[in-house]
Amino acid sequence: MNKKTKRQTLIIFYYIFVLFGLSLLIIDPLIPIIAEEMDVGFDRIGIALFIGSIAAFIVNFIAGRLSDRVDIKKLILLGLFFLFLGFALFGIYYNFIIFIIVTILLRVGFSIIDTSVHSFSSKLFKKDVSRVFLKLDIAWYAGAVMGPLTISAILYFEFLPKYVFFIFAFIYFVFIAIFYKICPRRETGNNDSPLNEDILYPHKSSLRVLKDPAVIMASLILFLFMGSIMGLSTWMTTYFLSLGIKVAYSSAILSLYWLFSIIGMIITTRFVTKYKEINILFYSCIAGIICLTVFSFTSFVYLKIAALALQAIFFAAVFPLVNAIAANRYSKNSGTILGFTIAFAFAGSIVFQPLYGYITEYFGKEYIVFVTLAGTLAGFIFVSILFKILKKEHTRRSA
Repeated sequence: MNKKTKRQTLIIFYYIFVLFGLSLLIIDPLIPIIAEEMDVGFDRIGIALFIGSIAAFIVNFIAGRLSDRVDIKKLILLGLFFLFLGFALFGIYYNFIIFIIVTILLRVGFSIIDTSVHSFSSKLFKKDVSRVFLKLDIAWYAGAVMGPLTISAILYFEFLPKYVFFIFAFIYFVFIAIFYKICPRRETGNNDSPLNEDILYPHKSSLRVLKDPAVIMASLILFLFMGSIMGLSTWMTTYFLSLGIKVAYSSAILSLYWLFSIIGMIITTRFVTKYKEINILFYSCIAGIICLTVFSFTSFVYLKIAALALQAIFFAAVFPLVNAIAANRYSKNSGTILGFTIAFAFAGSIVFQPLYGYITEYFGKEYIVFVTLAGTLAGFIFVSILFKILKKEHTRRSA
């Protein structure tokens, strides 16, 4: 594949991730309103998110294995179709059963796209995996910033949210048609593939790479960090209700959170050319936990928002950096590795989403942040272990 085609393919992936982030953050701020309209408790909402996360966990691993073998175009189109179907169904009618079905459809669609695009990008840009992963996440965060702002505008003008779901279903339908025409078919399991490079996609990828201690630590880090951080994002508008801040305004705060995450990503892309990924990860996690501690314990709203913004900057690159470290261990089997690590990121939601729902329903909205703090502190233990593993390997190579 020539440089022009590579660049065009990557640009298509960026657009997918913008839409990915935008649509994922459309439903989360509406959880308090959806729960009220369906007349269900937050614990049942947590159960629905729990079921969706189980589906995402299974599909991520399957998509990772398949991305080492089959045509990436088919996988991404399948993911886009699930997203179209989920939003269309939710736009027609919603009750608790429909909410569970839609949650599964959306989580499966997002999982297929997330794992497949990361896997393909790691093979296409082997020498620049960290920067490509960071830029993909910047695109995702750009969409995530617009999502809550869209909800704020919808609620402010009293526009019915269900019509937004129809709009997104239509956008995904159009995007399916565009992607089908623009993206060339790529047989990843064929030695005569148009990549014109080394054999990047072995027909059989060994599961033995998953026994690598560094890959295991990466999976546990994503399990704890993404489970707790994404859980905070999901329940953030609910948390701010405990402070007397309406959803229309807290959605804007959530957008601010993702905006500062983009800033964190941009800063990290500069550092990643000068410093090792593990060093950036280690020290940014320390700084992020300090900010999260301030956010959890201070009673001043403006200081909370400031600490939240700084926390977003420091935690922003955890997902791409950890995945880049894991994928670089065995580039030929990066699909299997990324399917495993990203699956564990979703597995974090399996544990944390119902936990957030339970704590919110039975203890109070104000306790949401302490779940996040506990999860990130536990995750930092495994960041420290990964830091030691990679440092020891570097010392051996130097010797």
